[in-house]
Amino acid sequence: MAINLSEQLKGVLPPVVTPLTPDRRLDAASAESVYRFMLKQGVHGLFLFGTSGEGPLLGETDREQATEIAVKVIDGSVPLLAGVIAPGTEQIIDQAKVAKSQGADAIVVCPPFYYPASQADMLVHYRTIRESVDIPIFAYDIPVMTKVKIELETLMTLGKEGTIIGVKDSSGDAVSFHRLVASKPPGMKLFTGAEMLVHAVVLAGADGTVPGLANVGPELFVQLYEAAAAENHQEAVRQQEAIVRLFEVFVCPDGTIKVGYVIGAMKTALRLRGVIEHDTLFHPFPVCTPELIERTKGIMEEVGCL
Repeated sequence: MAINLSEQLKGVLPPVVTPLTPDRRLDAASAESVYRFMLKQGVHGLFLFGTSGEGPLLGETDREQATEIAVKVIDGSVPLLAGVIAPGTEQIIDQAKVAKSQGADAIVVCPPFYYPASQADMLVHYRTIRESVDIPIFAYDIPVMTKVKIELETLMTLGKEGTIIGVKDSSGDAVSFHRLVASKPPGMKLFTGAEMLVHAVVLAGADGTVPGLANVGPELFVQLYEAAAAENHQEAVRQQEAIVRLFEVFVCPDGTIKVGYVIGAMKTALRLRGVIEHDTLFHPFPVCTPELIERTKGIMEEVGCL
């Protein structure tokens, strides 16, 4: 079944975790369970190997096996996006070719990092990838990880010329994203990764969301998106308020937010829901402590996700 990206790329696309065995290899059975669980909750697509999926830490064999499982489970019912996160253009091209050959519908591409990159460098980066691999490309704007921001003008240029078909914005820059929504070229797809902004940006015209917190409570995001799309503002606000409360699972007891703690909370939540077997993380992320598990459980129960 062929995916019509212009029609089907919308809604909630969880950046799913990558379940691991205790020896830190792909847990294939749990991966299949995650993908089936998300589809059962009504999500509109899946995004593999993003930050939540520990994509930059995965080996080639595990990436390919996870993609194979996802393609089989989805069976053309919703779009499958594969994250390709590497510091260099040629590395991303290699990953993109594999993703295409395995059946991914689009790839989500970060800007070049490690070596400082200008906005002109980013234009070359995305254009080179698009010329090398015939697969739709999303730009992945996540400066907290890449240490470089894809500026509005750069995104507009890439969108207008057709190099990218959309943006996965995890910058947390609400002003910049709203400006992009207001001025996007026709057909350009815009998704926010910021859990706190979903209600506002969908009402403003964004196509949907790719929220890490959907690993914890996917049903809340589906209900929020559907309410916002139907202009049921009261219900959308109610669901957004529940998501704001659920977001506390990501906040450390000292009030900080740390990436290892966040991914640990996602995996803990899925294990508590009986979806995955282990909450193992890649090194050097810390193990999930009993305190983290109990705190996550309590908040999930409070908002009805457990």
